[in-house]
Amino acid sequence: MSIPTSYKKNILYALLPTAMAIVSQGSFAHTRLESPTILEGSSGVLAHNRVNIGHGCPPSTARNPTFGTNVVFPNAISYTPIIGVDGSSAGKGTAKIFATNQDASTYYSPLAGLGTLIREGGPFPYEVIKADAKGNVDGFWTGGKSYDQTISTPIQVSFKTAAITINPKSCARSVTFVLAIADICSVTPSATATDAQVLYWSPIPNFTGVPGQPFGAPAANPTSTNLPGGIPAGPAFSLYDGYADAAHTIAGDGWGSPATLKVVRNTTGTPATLTTAAVVANPLPTGCAGNGGLGDDVYIYPSAAQINAELPIWSGTQQTGTNYWK
Repeated sequence: MSIPTSYKKNILYALLPTAMAIVSQGSFAHTRLESPTILEGSSGVLAHNRVNIGHGCPPSTARNPTFGTNVVFPNAISYTPIIGVDGSSAGKGTAKIFATNQDASTYYSPLAGLGTLIREGGPFPYEVIKADAKGNVDGFWTGGKSYDQTISTPIQVSFKTAAITINPKSCARSVTFVLAIADICSVTPSATATDAQVLYWSPIPNFTGVPGQPFGAPAANPTSTNLPGGIPAGPAFSLYDGYADAAHTIAGDGWGSPATLKVVRNTTGTPATLTTAAVVANPLPTGCAGNGGLGDDVYIYPSAAQINAELPIWSGTQQTGTNYWK
């Protein structure tokens, strides 16, 4: 990978030993969303959220400092996400099956533009949104300053969600979007990166019926807690699954343990406030059988094609201009 000299200088000048204190809601393990569950139709202040980077890259005894994060939300307009439906595990998500209907509009809207960066003077000096060819904003990258998280609170990056609604005709009681996130600790080519340089929180759809699964790594890890039953031996899902070794034989720490955003169906509606719009009640249709009549839990995974296209870092918003990292 080739990184422009000017950008290298900007990054390297910023890599000074730094301690950082941020107001947070406690200590966070891994990279997750501050509010992982929101109500359907949330807008205004209720749509404000944060990515919480809980720690830097391994080893756990002396974390490598984080100096950037890279976030992609599923897009069902320019790409074809993978959809799973769980109608029997009481919200645990452990009984997902590949949906017979893979048309995302059957379950929710909007189909893209789900998460947009809020530029409010966040922790990193460089910020660029990510968008598809049609201008739908699919995420963002931000970085350029080093934070030693062994002695500080989590790093927080603000974003806002779209006012997501669940299709009234669907039997979905919730829709969970599975994010692709890369926390970067070293500007290195992804082709040789290990967990120590880039920690991927990898949205890998290993559930019943998904074509090509089980996805995995050359060396299986049956004792891993990142996936029920461990990490199998198998083909990669995307170019950014995450590995513990440069040879890409051992699945990494973030493998199969991504951040999620769960949108819960608003069956009763909510009145308008000074900062939020009113939401009309969206009850389940009659005849929904999932989870004893309470409705299905739907899961939306970004396609490998979207991850491969949009996780790399470019100077332009639509993966154009100068490629800084891939």
